[in-house]
Amino acid sequence: MFDTPDLARVFLAEHFSPPQIEIVIEALEPGIQFRPLPDGALTPGSTRIGGTPDLPTSLEWPVPEFPANIAEITTRGSPEANEEMKQHIALRLPYAFFAQVDLSEAKTLGNIADDLPGDGRLLFFYDLIIGPYGTGTWSGRVIWDRSPVEMLEHRPLPETLEKASGERRAFYAELDKQYGNGARSPDAGTPYEARARAMQLSTTLRPPAAEAIEIELYPALKSELAKPGVNYEETFSGCYEEVFGLHFDPYYDAANRGHRNQLLGGPLPEQSDPRYDAVVAAEYGGRHFSPEEWDLHAAEIAEKAKAWRLLLQIDVADWMQDNAEGTVYFLIRADDLREHRFDRVIPVYQQT
Repeated sequence: MFDTPDLARVFLAEHFSPPQIEIVIEALEPGIQFRPLPDGALTPGSTRIGGTPDLPTSLEWPVPEFPANIAEITTRGSPEANEEMKQHIALRLPYAFFAQVDLSEAKTLGNIADDLPGDGRLLFFYDLIIGPYGTGTWSGRVIWDRSPVEMLEHRPLPETLEKASGERRAFYAELDKQYGNGARSPDAGTPYEARARAMQLSTTLRPPAAEAIEIELYPALKSELAKPGVNYEETFSGCYEEVFGLHFDPYYDAANRGHRNQLLGGPLPEQSDPRYDAVVAAEYGGRHFSPEEWDLHAAEIAEKAKAWRLLLQIDVADWMQDNAEGTVYFLIRADDLREHRFDRVIPVYQQT
């Protein structure tokens, strides 16, 4: 969002009073953002969102291993969604590929990337059909591949994913015809695959979301956000969320979707902090908590969430380059990140 605090002050002066500006400046935290490369060049091992990964011949495209309670998970959606999940399981479809991060590029950004490995690539995969209904290590996969670049081959989309994506496109086309919608962009993806876009990593400064646990580190900001007002849009809190795009409607704010994609830093929740969901998945066996259970364990969950970090956040609408809802957060314990235990990453899906 901001390259420097001074640039932030210039921007914030249009929206906040001088004391409020300093409160926000004090809370700015570093993260790594993805900036589209204008030439769109994809080179072996380079950073990208969407498309397909670069893999050595020794690595297969990963396929989910569903948990023991998968039958219960497939009852959590609508009848149509439940049936789709059951068909999806029967087909044993591979994960959708979300992103590839060149770790040597990340390491050039300084201290923000200290806990990342210094070589190879991180490859992010997620199951967009079942993942939104259940949380656990099984719903996605993060692979740290250290193969030399000369050993990489650009992997094509698996035939099963290509077939599923084609069927989904035909379904979309039929809906568009039925409801008189305009044709979708040829660049629009499906839950199974998305167009490849070359990205460049760069550091950024961003204030914490009100729902993120980092807000507790900044009592002045938390207090300012809690002040009431007659019209929410005119309060500090309403302006804060509007100015920083902490919440938005992907159907009407397509131009700003990509700013939510982030490596490290604090998450931009669509609901409560997604690290709470990671704790439930890791500590409570991935059970589907009722509101009463959330209340019962709230203090314990909040305390344990402090041990977790955001590894990657991807906005689904931006990944798909089409109208879609939700954000996928790849979360990891701080100790596991330092030890590069990416097999313990827990992806969490949220939507408003």
